[in-house]
Amino acid sequence: MMDLELLSLPTEILAKIFSNIPWNELINIKLCARKFNYVTEKYLKDMQKPKLNSIDFECKSTHNEGIDRIRIAYKILLTEANNSKVISDEKEFFLLPSEIGKLHGFLKKVDLTSLDCVDISLCDYAEVLGIFNDYFHNTNKVEDICLYVSNSEEDIGNTFSFLEKIQNVGCLELILHLPHLNVSKDFIIPVRNSLEALDIWEEGDTAFVNPRMIKYIVENNPDLCEFRFTLSSLETYKMVIETIVKGELARRNNGCLHRHISLFLCFSSVETSFELLSYLNSEEFPYSGTNTMQEEDILYIGRFDCPVCGEFDTVGVYKDEFY
Repeated sequence: MMDLELLSLPTEILAKIFSNIPWNELINIKLCARKFNYVTEKYLKDMQKPKLNSIDFECKSTHNEGIDRIRIAYKILLTEANNSKVISDEKEFFLLPSEIGKLHGFLKKVDLTSLDCVDISLCDYAEVLGIFNDYFHNTNKVEDICLYVSNSEEDIGNTFSFLEKIQNVGCLELILHLPHLNVSKDFIIPVRNSLEALDIWEEGDTAFVNPRMIKYIVENNPDLCEFRFTLSSLETYKMVIETIVKGELARRNNGCLHRHISLFLCFSSVETSFELLSYLNSEEFPYSGTNTMQEEDILYIGRFDCPVCGEFDTVGVYKDEFY
């Protein structure tokens, strides 16, 4: 317990003292709530903010009353040392649609630079994503970002503004219900030198995935070796596979860097699966098929022999399950 004479100091001085104390240790300070709130509100810029380890946004509705609410859940990074982290239990609060503006107050009081996980699932109220985007700056690596959105064309700007900020993430999962939406063929997600797994699900004629986007992601993320796609047409699947393969084989120009990549694909029909398999076994596809025994979830295994060192690149194409 801190000395009572110290706690009697003016709030201006207390704020300066508190700013040098880690946030999780402030719980040991016995200070009346009214005075503590005054200090933190008035001198928030001087205080060490709690560092969030994860944050989730999702729409919730009470079926009995038919009232929509937005659930915000988060965990706090308490301590970190020697690659070991101590994380708090999950905390949560709810906002009514009319209270969405209060999210500003919460985000001003927390530090988002230590996030490991961002999970956003919004069927409506994309303005929540817009507010979060004002405070989210993806300079430090986030391990996982999952974005599930179902937007109208009027508020789609919030979704794309968020995607344009993603630049440092290990695993990116996008589930996009954006039918009948015209997406620029030049749109990219500027993630670089961090991505290890990419998962994109797009509904119907969303046409979100484009060649430039895939080319940029493959060229700028050398550790990316796992892809998952749920797409609307055979043509889109072929475009994605061709772009990924071309980018992978282009790495040979920088030396013999051979490895295996995995593509997990969800098909809406058996016909699409058969047609894609015909393409993979054709002369158009640069790899040579090697899987002699067909298994239920394996569509294709292929290899590309290197004429320089004798090693080879391999690719596996697998049938995945729908969400």
